[in-house]
Amino acid sequence: MLTLLDRPRPSSPSNERRRGLRIKQSRPVKIYEPQSSRYFPGQTADISATGLRLTLPLSTPLIPGNVLSLHIGSPHSTSTLASRRQMLEAKVIWMHRDRSELVVGLELLSTAAIQSSAA
Repeated sequence: MLTLLDRPRPSSPSNERRRGLRIKQSRPVKIYEPQSSRYFPGQTADISATGLRLTLPLSTPLIPGNVLSLHIGSPHSTSTLASRRQMLEAKVIWMHRDRSELVVGLELLSTAAIQSSAA
């Protein structure tokens, strides 16, 4: 049985499920994981209109389906402070752990709400 953790990663444009454009971009992020009440640093790998792919420390306690808060920093910013008003809600869709990092696919919930109300 295939779980969210085992889901194969898209390897070609024919396997791609996104409707929007994906942009490779490396920006600092900070996530707030409410079950552990902790903040974790990370980095974006790519961003689209509906979600993003992040790299996070292996120790980040995430589970597919969980909702977290996310702050995306400016690529040129030196500030590490994240205001709660600047944070977005995101849902963990998939995860992949390797030896050095945790790679996570997130769906931006505010974008999903806007798109469903527009339909």
